[in-house]
Amino acid sequence: MTSKRANGHCFQFSLLAVLCCASLAALAQENTGEGVSELEEVLVQPSPEPEPDFVLGTGVSGETLRRMPGGGGDPVRGLQAMPGMTFVDDSEAAPAVRGSRPEENYMEADFIPVGYLFHAGGVISVFNADLVESFTIYSSAYGPEYSGVTGGVFDIRLRDPKTDRWQGNFDASFLHAGVLIEGPVTDDQSLYLAGRMSYLDLFLEDQLEDEDGIEFKQFPKYSDYQGKYVWHAAADSTLRFQINGAADKQEIIVSDDSEEVDTDPIFAGRHYESTAFHEQALLWETTLPGGGLWQSALGHSSSTSEAQVGRAGDTDVELDRWLVKSHASVPLNQRHDLKVGAEVTHINADFTVGFNDPACTEFETDCLFTGAERLETVESTRINVGHLFVKDNWYVSEDFTLYPGVVLHGEDYLDKVFVEPRLSGEYRVNPNLSMSAGTGIYHQMPDFIQVNEVFGNPDLDYIRSVHAVTGVDVKLGAGWSVKSELYYKWLDKLVTGDDENRYANDGEGYAYGLETLVRKDLSERLSGWLSVSLSKAKRKHKLTGDTFVFDYDQPVNVSLVGNYRLSPKWELGAKLWVHSGTAYTPIIGAELDEEVEDLYRPQYGAINSDRFPTFQRLDLRVDRVFTRRSGKQSRAYLELLNVLDARNVSDYDYNGDYAERKEVTQLPLIIGLGFSAEF
Repeated sequence: MTSKRANGHCFQFSLLAVLCCASLAALAQENTGEGVSELEEVLVQPSPEPEPDFVLGTGVSGETLRRMPGGGGDPVRGLQAMPGMTFVDDSEAAPAVRGSRPEENYMEADFIPVGYLFHAGGVISVFNADLVESFTIYSSAYGPEYSGVTGGVFDIRLRDPKTDRWQGNFDASFLHAGVLIEGPVTDDQSLYLAGRMSYLDLFLEDQLEDEDGIEFKQFPKYSDYQGKYVWHAAADSTLRFQINGAADKQEIIVSDDSEEVDTDPIFAGRHYESTAFHEQALLWETTLPGGGLWQSALGHSSSTSEAQVGRAGDTDVELDRWLVKSHASVPLNQRHDLKVGAEVTHINADFTVGFNDPACTEFETDCLFTGAERLETVESTRINVGHLFVKDNWYVSEDFTLYPGVVLHGEDYLDKVFVEPRLSGEYRVNPNLSMSAGTGIYHQMPDFIQVNEVFGNPDLDYIRSVHAVTGVDVKLGAGWSVKSELYYKWLDKLVTGDDENRYANDGEGYAYGLETLVRKDLSERLSGWLSVSLSKAKRKHKLTGDTFVFDYDQPVNVSLVGNYRLSPKWELGAKLWVHSGTAYTPIIGAELDEEVEDLYRPQYGAINSDRFPTFQRLDLRVDRVFTRRSGKQSRAYLELLNVLDARNVSDYDYNGDYAERKEVTQLPLIIGLGFSAEF
């Protein structure tokens, strides 16, 4: 049997991670039935949720997401339970947002774009969980501060080092071990250094056996680090120097007779992936006369990626990026605060790519790599990207504020320049009830491979999107609140396959929905939230007229999260996650290929015309705090993921002629343990 994504969409350079993770999940389910989760600390002091910088955003603290059952203490994975976050597999950690794909989101940490956010295809984020202070989520219609994407925006804030004394924290789980050290250097300077390294590959090195013709040469391993040095140079000025980095590596061999390659035999052979990034940034923040704020950053990052995917091809990519960024907020008078900003990015890209490429998109179903045209290129590319914006905080009255703004965005690779107007507003009906609305135009460059001269069509245009949203926010007292948003998103010039030019801009789409978040902030005992998302997302091929639901369309998505503190030492938590089954394209038959011997080509029904069964998962968590004689604390947790052992289907495996199929299920019942200790 071999896994074939029934929707026919080809994720061209991610197959290695998919195969490795799928094989690992199969081994865990068949051999042990158990899994592991990493440890992060349990915080027990009440903390209000952060307020977003502007309307139409949702703030959530790192503390809240760390304590969420099912996330293994990783606050980034906690985003799975927030409204509007769509996942087609519960092992994924990067969400699709309001009709856009995960790769169409923008994420930054402390004013700087993130290199990559997850290890091992989404198992765990690259940040030490104790450093994540808060998230702000802008699902759509965000302000002119952000540009270049059509999806959502995730603003991650990492905390500053502690200044009371030198201290540290050690954490360990079945996946990795990590150390965090921090403290004051002088009265006005402090720093932290954190690092983690996985070691599961060392335990399993001599224990893994071949599974259906798959041999592990390098079990997935990873490492990451963060550092920050803070200097309060004056009462109104702060200088920060920060570093971040991560690395991942894995390798398997797939034999020619493995069932995993029955339907696409070109994937037999060596599957190897090695990725790494290193970032450095200098940030300056100062208070301006009159109460304004000026933030500036100089950042540099380098990243490497090597991959081989059987006989389908290989890639070798090196990126070097420099960033200069500055934002300033200036009060003009009692009615107007002006915010202006500029950002310039210079990218050096050197890459070698050789692949059998079927030039598939979400609008095509026949996406076999075997028999596809072989393409190769060796290139060095220099790209400059500029972003300039202005926004006015216009206080029309004591209760009514408008936020008009405009973006000028351009780059010299495709020689495109866009002017994007944005407008949002907020009306406070009373101290506990506010209403908001926003709209804007957004553009995003197609995937780089789609605009490459060899693999794609350099005449492609940018994807264009219009966002519109309106919402209401109600404070109910005692820490309870309700926030609800009604949104619409229109997408044009989506990339489709093209017989003559490989790719064209002949697709369009839309998404609309209602998202509601009922939240109880952390108090003496109870905290949690209920997230309900009702939505619809579709795609249309403008030449053929074919209309179908989007790959990430989930009409109903509900998460219920609750934590209850039994005492200062014990806390219980539960998360129930239910959503509509993922849409997929059914295979209704197969026929022999005319050119490749013994290869069957599947015959598909209408795109995304069927769905997997409804997804459901219940996670439980128990936290325990231990106080040592020295006063320092140790913490431990136990998690039960998918405690009801629901068999949630994520795909179907087919044999070589597609006459038989079996279900591919997501995470089984997994037991996770973790421990940390202060020193």
